[in-house]
Amino acid sequence: MTRIALQVLREEALSKECNRRQQVVGVLNEFYVATFLHVYQLWKNQQKTIADSGFVLKEVELFAKKNPKQMLRRLEVFLKERQAGGVPRGTSPDPQAPQPSPSLGERGAKAGTGQGSRGKEMHFTGVCDLPPDMEGEARLI
Repeated sequence: MTRIALQVLREEALSKECNRRQQVVGVLNEFYVATFLHVYQLWKNQQKTIADSGFVLKEVELFAKKNPKQMLRRLEVFLKERQAGGVPRGTSPDPQAPQPSPSLGERGAKAGTGQGSRGKEMHFTGVCDLPPDMEGEARLI
């Protein structure tokens, strides 16, 4: 997934979105998550197995290179549906089924843990949200 996301960035397929938002890391992070979502949805909807993994990754790579904006849009729709409490398209409505993890930037999402049980609070921190780890004072060498 990392290789696919970086390759799409290197091939400048994300340039318009990066320029529009005036940021690269945020767009790349969202695209990375969108790539995982795309794999997950293909895997579940087409009932893929480990024997299909190479073909699935190749299909995801080709789709990602040709449709980066569509992938970002799908992630946005998925997160809005999930935040609204609905079952996002491309996921199982089965409450016992494992739920996909919240994306970067989605704070305080409820994680489904099964029927009748309360969801527990999950907090995710993006790499960009971490304070710099400075031991001692910074010095020029």
